[in-house]
Amino acid sequence: MVWQPYVLSLGATIPILGSLTGMQTAIRSGLQLITGRVSDCVGRKSLLISSYSLSLVGIFLSLLARSWIFLIPTIFIFSVSGALWEPIFPTMISESSERDERGTAFSLMSLTWFLPGFYAPALAGYLAERYGFRHVLGILLLTELSASIVFTAYIKETLKRRRALDLRHLLSSIREVLIPRFGLSKFYAVVIIDRFSWAVGEGIFFGMLMKTFNITVIQWGIMSSVFSVVVAASQMPMGKLVDRHGRRLFLIVSRMIWLFVLVGYLVSKGFLGFLLCQGFLGLAVSTWIPAFNAYVSNAVPEEERGRLFGDLNCLMGLTSFPAPVLGAFIYESYGFKAPILASLILSFLVSSILVTIGER
Repeated sequence: MVWQPYVLSLGATIPILGSLTGMQTAIRSGLQLITGRVSDCVGRKSLLISSYSLSLVGIFLSLLARSWIFLIPTIFIFSVSGALWEPIFPTMISESSERDERGTAFSLMSLTWFLPGFYAPALAGYLAERYGFRHVLGILLLTELSASIVFTAYIKETLKRRRALDLRHLLSSIREVLIPRFGLSKFYAVVIIDRFSWAVGEGIFFGMLMKTFNITVIQWGIMSSVFSVVVAASQMPMGKLVDRHGRRLFLIVSRMIWLFVLVGYLVSKGFLGFLLCQGFLGLAVSTWIPAFNAYVSNAVPEEERGRLFGDLNCLMGLTSFPAPVLGAFIYESYGFKAPILASLILSFLVSSILVTIGER
């Protein structure tokens, strides 16, 4: 949560922040065409250990930066780490759970991510304002190191059948990324447009709040904590509901809540309004995570699951990486409400397509 204000504290402007965010998205997304496919051959665990290692290097280099310019190599390192993590980790969860229990499994895993949000964002905001952002990054470095040690020691490989990595086949399959498979053409359209809609505003959201409404780092920490509390409290019930009533329904419910949040952003005048919106945003996210991951997992066989997660993440990222830059320039030209309105219009389009997709 401190990344956006940290970049701004090193002399970056909102357009620079948007450009850095877009660059990270583009690199991370493009590489997932490769990382997802490689994991289907060589396994999941070793690549996730590499992701942890790169993340540690990136955090360490961020601690040394004295200008936003020096964050550029860090952005690249974080991008590669994310490209290893994003398609592979949900694949690992899928392979550790039964088909009709995957919504619950993804919710349980998300719960462990969001539980620290009860206190960590507010604490990070306090430490950043009292002692500086580098102290927060130092704590993050230690916690990431601890997580990597636990993962390496206790997590087992989940891919049952490994095979030799065929570079020629890998490269030829990359050409197929723009061709939706398994009857998922409408779903592809939904997630691509949805990610662009999200990135237009959320990629620079805290920066806009700081500049427009004078929201402080501590207040942003409190908002992030409320978001995390709501996600954590609702995550397990949502997962069980997804398993019971289907993935499609809760994808639609999630986007309906997101539309409500965007309207809330437009009418909010200060901290309390945005605080309330973060609570509803938590509901949108806790609904989307199990529904999306279970939908994708159920759509493909195990031997192609990493590939599909990688392809989808790549397409979502590459098509949305200009969005934070576009949002930043819209903000600079027309003010806070303009990028929110752009996101709202695109989200209406997403919802209209979602109601036409089939169940998985």
